Amino acid sequence: MSAFSGQKLDKIPAHVPPELVYEYDNARDPRMLEDPHARMRSLIREAPPIFFSPFNGGMWFVTRKKAIVDITMNPEVYSNSFLAAAASGEHKGDHAGGHKEQQGFVMLPIATDPPQHTAYRAPLNQPLAAKTLAGLETAIRDMTNELIDKVLAAGRCDFFSEIAEPLPVTLFMKLAGMPTGRLAEFRDLATQATSATVDAATREMTFKRIAGILAEVIKARQEKREDDLISKLLDANIQGRNPTFQEMLGYSITLFLGGLETVVNALSFGVRHLARDQELQAKLRTEPGLIPGAIEELLRLYGIASTPRRVMRDEVCHGVQFKQGDMVLLLLPAANYDDAAFPNPEQFILGRKDPHQTFNTGPHRCVGLNLARLEMKVFYEEWLKRVPPFRLDPQAPPRFMGGFNLAITSLPLIW
Repeated sequence: MSAFSGQKLDKIPAHVPPELVYEYDNARDPRMLEDPHARMRSLIREAPPIFFSPFNGGMWFVTRKKAIVDITMNPEVYSNSFLAAAASGEHKGDHAGGHKEQQGFVMLPIATDPPQHTAYRAPLNQPLAAKTLAGLETAIRDMTNELIDKVLAAGRCDFFSEIAEPLPVTLFMKLAGMPTGRLAEFRDLATQATSATVDAATREMTFKRIAGILAEVIKARQEKREDDLISKLLDANIQGRNPTFQEMLGYSITLFLGGLETVVNALSFGVRHLARDQELQAKLRTEPGLIPGAIEELLRLYGIASTPRRVMRDEVCHGVQFKQGDMVLLLLPAANYDDAAFPNPEQFILGRKDPHQTFNTGPHRCVGLNLARLEMKVFYEEWLKRVPPFRLDPQAPPRFMGGFNLAITSLPLIW
């Protein structure tokens, strides 16, 4: 995908009807920076279900659940493979290696389409299955309580930097086998890599720095296996062989970005909601059995990632003509407010039956969703048990960031 330069096309493509043009900059829209999810809700009300924005090289945006599901279930037409070149700075990915160690990697499995994607995803399924991860619950609980201990007496904290960042990031780095002493550096790199406002050269340099760090981890595990995800992947069977070094780099970078971004933001938005809803806070304190259901509704209300696709051939989608080469951004957080899929979509309603879009659908459904749910469940249990009723700090409102991932960058709480 082209870098989000903020520039507008001089001319709308001929195949785009004027009534489907809606000016929206996914990274710089002022309303997005005020409150990203309020902006997602406004897109449902104001924009066509599928619209074209002339910003950032021009691209389509899809905001409704049914259309997004149809697109994600049709990877032959709507491809993820362009991500291979986007990350490595090359025009084509090379699955077989043969480049210098830090070049030619393809983010695995997300930058491939079926049937390749199926083969690459298989080695992640068992290590990230719910049963496999259940053994981490005690470690997550201990880690959560250590972080609570640091802030409890003060009666306040910046939840984002003091809790939401260190908890899932440290846990994931331990699980994957990455050095935990470099948390701040890694978070900065992950944020830079997924930012929608950095230029292409900066993004490429950021990916090279991440690749350099992870290459050292992979080399160390090649020499000596540990009880971690990278060691397990080194011994994985991909159609009768072990992964190449480049493939390991591709896996590691995907895990790095996924593990260092999504849960941080999901926890931050969820806690912000509870800080503004004292009644729900009290209900979950007295009935902790409701926490898993509450997590699902918080995930729906506060989706994080939007996912791009490239159109591989001319195709009509829900009445809209796409042309080969068009870029499409699936606004998963907006689809969670689609009133055709979710009655009263702006309300928090426990027990909704329709699955939300936050983890996506289709072959690229989030592989880390079991870990995310476990982390959030344990966190909310401990936080609500130990921290008195909390609210937003009226003197320091939250700060937000838009782009491919919706994020909070500061969340001061008091209790």
